[in-house]
Order: sequence, then structure tokens, then C-alpha cells
Amino acid sequence: MLDVAVVGAGLAGLSAAAKLVEAGKDVVVLESRERVGGRLENVVEQDTVLEMGGQWVSPSHERILDLVKGFGLELVEPSEGAAVVRVAGASRQVPTSNDIEDHLTPFEMADLGQGLMRFRRLAERVAKDPAWCSANTRWLDQAVSTWAATNLRTPGASEWFDRVFESSMGRPAEETTLVDGLRRVNDGIDMEALISLNGGAHQQRVAGGVVQVCDKLAEGLGERVQLGKQVTAISQNDDHVVLTLADSAPVQAREVIVTLPPRLLSTVDFEPGLPQWRADAATQIPAGNVIKAALVYESPWWRRAGLSGQVGSGEGAMRVIVDNSNPSEKTGVLMGFFEGGEASGISRRSAFLRQRAMEEAVNAAFGDTHPEPLAYVDRDWSREEFTGGCHGAHFAPGVWTATGPSLAASEGRVHFAGAEYSSKYNGYMEGAVLSGEQVAQQLIG
Repeated sequence: MLDVAVVGAGLAGLSAAAKLVEAGKDVVVLESRERVGGRLENVVEQDTVLEMGGQWVSPSHERILDLVKGFGLELVEPSEGAAVVRVAGASRQVPTSNDIEDHLTPFEMADLGQGLMRFRRLAERVAKDPAWCSANTRWLDQAVSTWAATNLRTPGASEWFDRVFESSMGRPAEETTLVDGLRRVNDGIDMEALISLNGGAHQQRVAGGVVQVCDKLAEGLGERVQLGKQVTAISQNDDHVVLTLADSAPVQAREVIVTLPPRLLSTVDFEPGLPQWRADAATQIPAGNVIKAALVYESPWWRRAGLSGQVGSGEGAMRVIVDNSNPSEKTGVLMGFFEGGEASGISRRSAFLRQRAMEEAVNAAFGDTHPEPLAYVDRDWSREEFTGGCHGAHFAPGVWTATGPSLAASEGRVHFAGAEYSSKYNGYMEGAVLSGEQVAQQLIG
């Protein structure tokens, strides 16, 4: 009898299995797809590697970075140059975090970040609390530049705040009242998101795709990883668990780690059944609705104009675009997202029309004098049978507080791991690795 059966060959499942095998446990990994990686996936088009799933890592994501470095993979820094922002039909260039970091000290950078965060929160209050606005009319009549000079502690950060505001809003900060500036933020682009696109959790990629981490983990596990093995039922007693597979003989193990997102637990029949609160919670944890798309060009032509390839827009079907070109390849790749309502509508259209929509977003940002793309590829994650949506789960208000910590709790011999179950970096690749390794360590004892 096996020691542990793992359901799912994504980061959580493979990380858990690798740790268990290292401890001498007899393990099998059962994956419904014909590939490993889960929500990480590469596609090759025009001899170019396209990352159609998760891809960004942050310096604070220590475990995923340990795996990247341990497997000898290289990190890709964000492309340099200005970003493009579209507000009210007009395109403007704005500085990115790379530009700012070249001019500000770390203390000034932190000050700028805090100022942008306070400005965003103040904009939210203006939108939600008209009574407060009425009571503070005089204060809201001050210039945006005056507010910045008062609320940012360093002259360098205050100066950059004014520059980012004018670039993104099209009006000088000293000529714009605070209330008008805050309303423009609510109607347009989040300045904090604009200059942090290169930073935070979106700072670096893995050359050739982060799914290589899963490939390497699977290689180390060898024949323990079995593809095309869909688990349809899991029963347990005081001694062991039995996993029923769609097209194969049942698998027996002493314990099982399930790495399905909470919303997909309903696709497996559990005996005895899982507590009702899990089913109730799953309905309140819907998947994100995202179509990730890429245009491949002969070269990254936007760089010749001093642009980073990053686009933020307050309008249109595609509102975020980034440079996803690979350093080892001559081709240029622009990657973007159709999200939320835009994704729902365009999902029902043909790939040709989705390509046209992305090309329109690129033309609106950069103009239409650039070369034609060589290819278009997209991945509608909401239509992926064994995923059901991306990037991660969206916890309804109060759900994480009430049930989040309990989601990772074991049900007898059934254990849960994955990005949605992690108490740290929930929803990120780092969270998936941490969750898988934590459950594995509990079973090792």
C-alpha cells in the first residue's frame, strides 16, 4: 500500500510529493491532465515560448525562488522604458518603477509608495462618502501638488508624485484641485498600480517559463507522476483511503493530499462526505475570470521608441498589456489580459475576434504604424475543465475571516494543499509551494 497519494501535479502537489519522497515515503501523483503544471503552462508558437499561466515572482517569494535557482533556471528582469496609460481616449507615457528607482533613494521610494496608497484611499473615500466631501469642501479645494507636498515627507517623492499625476491624468498637479484629482483617479487609472507594475509581486519572470519548475520536480519524481488519471471519488476508513479513477484501477494509500481548488472539490465524491460548510464556502470562493492572450512579433519594436511595452488603460476590452519577450529569442511578445466582464463577453467570440480586440488595444496605446503580428495565442482559463478559472479564487467578503484558516484543515486522512489553502501568500505560486510542503511535513511527522 502507498504511503500517500497526491491528487494534482501543480506546484502544491509536486512540492508535497518531492518532500515526501525525500523523507522515504512511497508516493504517487495523479494528474487529470496530460501535462504537469496545473495553472502554469507554456505554449510554443513561431518558435517562441509563451507563458499562458502564472509567471511572476517577487523577491519575497523565497521558496519558489529557491526552486528556480536550485534547478539552474534564470530570472528575467522587467523591460526598461516608459509605460503607456490610456485615460479618456488619450495615450500618455508615464514612468515605471525602474525609472523612478534610478532617481530616488530607497527611503524616497518608500515615501512615494505610502503617498500613492494614501491618495488612493482618499479617492475611495471621496467616492463612497459624499457627506464627508460636503463637510470638507474647502480642504478638498487645495491643489494636488499642495496635498503631495504636505503628505509626502521627502521633496524627491513629492516631485515624482506630481510627475506621475500629470503623466497619467494629463493635467499638472499644481493646476488641479484635490477633489478633481481624486475623482479622476476613481474614473481612470490607479497611479499606484501604474508605477508598481514592475515591482511588488510582478517583478521577475523565469526565462522559458516558471512551469519549468514543475517539469523539473516531475522529472525527479519519475514514474510516480501519472498523467491522464482523473480521480472521481475518495473514500476513507480508519486504516486507509481508496481513490477511484475514471479509466484506471483504484489506488489505495494511507493518506491523500488533494490539491484541487475549493470550488472543484464538488467534482469528487467523498465518502464519508465532506462537511457542508466546505460546500457552502466553495460557492463563495469563485474563480477569477481571465483570458490570457499574446501577440508574437518579429521583434520587440516598442523598445526602439524607449517604451517598456507596459500599458494600463481605463477603457476597452483589454486594459493591461506587458512585454513578455524572452531574452534568448529574437521575437517580441506582448501579453495581455481580458478580465472579468470583458472576459465573459469576449469568451463567446472567435479567436479571430479576440485577436482583433487585442490588436485594437495595442494600436490605441502605441499607434498603428508598427509591424503586423506573426501569431496570436490565448488561453481562456474559465473553459479549462480541470481549472475552472484563474488567476486564483476570489473570497467573498467575510469568507476568508470566517473559514479561510479552516480550509486547509484535514478531514481524517484527506488533506488539502494549494494556493487557496495557504495562510501565507494566498493565491500566489509561493503560497502553493508553502502549502504543499507544509502538509507533507505534517505527514512526515
